[in-house]
Amino acid sequence: MEKYMAKAADAFLIGRPYGIRLDFKHKGFALFNYNMNELGNHLPGRLEMLPLEEFDVEDIPLCGERIVRKENITDIFFYDEKSNPYSDNRVDMKKLKAYNKYIYPLSLILNRNL
Repeated sequence: MEKYMAKAADAFLIGRPYGIRLDFKHKGFALFNYNMNELGNHLPGRLEMLPLEEFDVEDIPLCGERIVRKENITDIFFYDEKSNPYSDNRVDMKKLKAYNKYIYPLSLILNRNL
């Protein structure tokens, strides 16, 4: 059972959005995982290197656990170490529900499964 939980936690960290970078100057966004890389990529990366997807970023809600603004760029983080639903080697449904409150409207706006 522990192997399944470890796999689920790893899949969450790699395959689900940890955050989104909004670039208001270039009218684009980049979703990134816990490793600061594109979703599904296990290797650590840098936000500055992520390719932007064109979108009217004004439509994206600016809500999350933590929001960092720098000039024309806003980084929104959907969870942190304390609010990670898989932080205690089990699924914390209350934390997962809080995370999904950010992801569900975003997936509707972007018309994408997140």
